[in-house]
Amino acid sequence: MSASRPKSTPETSSLDSSGDPLRVYIVDDSPIIVHLLRELLEGGTNLEVVGDTGQASVALAQIPERSPHIAIVDIALKAGTGYDVLRGLATHGARRPLVMMLSNFATQNYRDEAQKLGADLFFDKHDEIIDLVRTITAMAGRTQNPCGSARS
Repeated sequence: MSASRPKSTPETSSLDSSGDPLRVYIVDDSPIIVHLLRELLEGGTNLEVVGDTGQASVALAQIPERSPHIAIVDIALKAGTGYDVLRGLATHGARRPLVMMLSNFATQNYRDEAQKLGADLFFDKHDEIIDLVRTITAMAGRTQNPCGSARS
């Protein structure tokens, strides 16, 4: 199953063209997933994980301070939900990061709700995590895939 694209697929140029690293914030309560995402995303240049949390309220406080280009958001959190994060980010206007949902709750009703609340992309944690990483690394303009071999 491929990632749902609730809205049009975002373009890299709309994020940042200054050459600065692409900034990513992770909202997930699984230390294993956070560690895995950090390892896969921080393995090269032009990409920086600027923070992570498993709580909706902390995410909504830190995201404006850290100004990530992308927020990776799970639905189930320690405190609050990913939907709470989406609702809170809806008020950020032009400063709102691109939101990529990553969840084990990936049935159509969850995807539809995320889309309704403003998610840009939705990935199933079970079998699309590498697709999420590849999407982000492509946006960062990196020349290698997350497994380390050169792209053609």
